[in-house]
Amino acid sequence: MNPSLRRRLLTLLSAAVLLAWTATAFFSYLDARRAIGAMLDDHLRQSAALLAVDPGGTPAGSAPAGHADGWVLLFQVRDAAGRVLRRSAGAPDGPLAPVDEGFADIERASVRWRAFALTDPAHGLSVQVAERHDLRDALAGSVVSHLMHPLAVALPVLAGLVWLSVGWGLAPLRAFAREVAGRDPDALHALASDGAPDELRSVARALDGLFARIGALLEKERRFTADAAHELRTPLAAIKTHAQVALAEPEEAGRRAAIARVVEGADRAARLVEQLLLLARLDPQSALPVTPVRLDEAARGCVAGLAPWAAGKGVDLGLVGDTGAAEATVMGDAALLGVLARNLMDNAVRYTPPGGRVDVAVVVAEGRVLLRVADDGPGIPEAERGRAFDRFHRVPGSGETGSGLGLSIAARIAALHGAALTLGEGIGGQGLSVTVAFPKEAPQPADARPRRSVPESGTV
Repeated sequence: MNPSLRRRLLTLLSAAVLLAWTATAFFSYLDARRAIGAMLDDHLRQSAALLAVDPGGTPAGSAPAGHADGWVLLFQVRDAAGRVLRRSAGAPDGPLAPVDEGFADIERASVRWRAFALTDPAHGLSVQVAERHDLRDALAGSVVSHLMHPLAVALPVLAGLVWLSVGWGLAPLRAFAREVAGRDPDALHALASDGAPDELRSVARALDGLFARIGALLEKERRFTADAAHELRTPLAAIKTHAQVALAEPEEAGRRAAIARVVEGADRAARLVEQLLLLARLDPQSALPVTPVRLDEAARGCVAGLAPWAAGKGVDLGLVGDTGAAEATVMGDAALLGVLARNLMDNAVRYTPPGGRVDVAVVVAEGRVLLRVADDGPGIPEAERGRAFDRFHRVPGSGETGSGLGLSIAARIAALHGAALTLGEGIGGQGLSVTVAFPKEAPQPADARPRRSVPESGTV
């Protein structure tokens, strides 16, 4: 059965009311017993005093049961010599109570009695009276039962009032639920919470925050989709154009050249799609399964993988400096860190002209591990650096083809690792340097949930 707030409130309130009535009845019974006990003790004392003043009667055994305001008593009246002058029917021959003065609780024939003894030295009399305890309890129970008679009427009325009160109290919640349920999927404006209870306002604020985040995410996705469609249109149009040229080219050499350009366009489109898929997988991430990663080894592997391409282009790509294993270890995702390093090196080699240089360094400074990729190419003008991390942004006049996603992906991976990514001057004050500063501790608690693997590739 699904939990119901209404059912829960009704159960709690009913239990609370029932507990309160039960406690009231119990303590009323105790109070009634104390009050009735005190009253009947005074009654015993008065009865003994009356018998002491007027013992009357004949020898023992001739008197009927004593009555005092209709209350049956056992009593004995003895003289100074201990002879019974008068006693009630059922009273024993011996003393009623083992005391000569005051109250005592006794038991006779498995029945508990309350007894009182009084000695009158002036008349040389000793009086003992007693009454049954169960009669006292019955009187107390009768008083309490009369006090609790209204309960038979009050409880149903109170239950109805509780039912109506809970329904009235939950009415704003039902209205709020109807408002949320009736909203269109695209309606992400703030909820109307004026006049709502404080408890619902906190829920409304939380939902408004969620709607705002969803709206920002949808807007971001719309921009991303529009930009991606625009970026894909160019290589696809080029592929189509070169394919048409190849079909129309009568010469074998010209046809082969057009087909080669078709392959280049397909490669460019494939790289763009790969980068788009990588970004789509990175954007929802908020936590990473972190492990110790040797950042110098990751950088060395990327240098080795890109070295043939850099050499073919005439660019000197190399790892400079020497960092020990312990100092260069960071906490992060090894696959994503490899993508980060490869994207930075790929960008540097791609935009560095033949004869240029790209230096990769992993250093430790002020307790942080730094990955620095510097080149002596054309760089990025300082006025353009603010937009360098925008998706699909390419520096005008670079003369190179690319998706404009490399630095965006690198910045996203750095953010997931709690690292800071900065741009600066390159080698000898020329070109561009990209520095990623990693904290040595884990950027965030490890996410134990399964996560889709990120491909090793991802260059621009």
